[in-house]
Amino acid sequence: MTRRELRERELRGRERSAEVAAPTASRRESASPTARAKPRRRDKSTPRRDAVRVAAVNKTLGKRLLSFGAMLFAGTLAFGMTVPANAFNTRPDETALAESLELEAQTVEVDPTLVSFAQRDAWTVTSWAEMLRLRYGNRSFDYTIGTGPIRWPFPYAVPISSGFGARAAPCRGCSTDHSGLDFGTGYGAAIFSVADGVVVERSTGGGTWGNFIVIESTTPDGQVFQAGYAHMASDSSALVLGDQVKVGDFIGLTGATGQVSGAHLHFTIKIDGSFVDPFTFLKRYAG
Repeated sequence: MTRRELRERELRGRERSAEVAAPTASRRESASPTARAKPRRRDKSTPRRDAVRVAAVNKTLGKRLLSFGAMLFAGTLAFGMTVPANAFNTRPDETALAESLELEAQTVEVDPTLVSFAQRDAWTVTSWAEMLRLRYGNRSFDYTIGTGPIRWPFPYAVPISSGFGARAAPCRGCSTDHSGLDFGTGYGAAIFSVADGVVVERSTGGGTWGNFIVIESTTPDGQVFQAGYAHMASDSSALVLGDQVKVGDFIGLTGATGQVSGAHLHFTIKIDGSFVDPFTFLKRYAG
């Protein structure tokens, strides 16, 4: 045999010896109590390394998504800036729609004899109350106080807020045909008799005139008249039917009884059963 063959034979012999010895050794290790494998010791830093690894993965994923979103937004913006504003307008063309719905034009003929529009626009509307104010509101009620047998109901000039005749009613229920003069003294002014006479009518009730007195007198030229004092304050006059009064005697106090818009004296003059303008009467006889 050659040297090479001897070497190969020796090598095969060693391999057989190793195969026979391996099962025996494994049986020994399993039978021996000391041959059990010890549990592998867990590294304490393993959870921390895992958390760091997961965080790194999440951070990388977030960065990728953010980058993708930024690129998508930039692309959309660039696309929107290059597209016309009406590119996505799906509504129908308003001009074409209007032309399709256009109707035949209509014409209006105006009678040339009618008033022009310029004159029509110049017209104005005046209420009835304004017409009355224009007619009666500019009257002068200036007067002077005298000391004769017929006098004014106050020893001083008092503003007259409403004259005799047609007027705009100053309150709901007030007359538009005024029967006397309204002296605007306010509440509590003393009223005096305009002439000598006798009390022929007296009322303390709640009628239209409220608390009032009527005194019958005679003018210097023999004209009999009746002077009325209305809307006096309640219980402000001691006169009764049949009392004789002298010119300048106290009659009562101005008030707001009856149908009124405020405290004042409603003064009337009646001749032959009809009311006359007290201002004209007093201007003639009292100055």
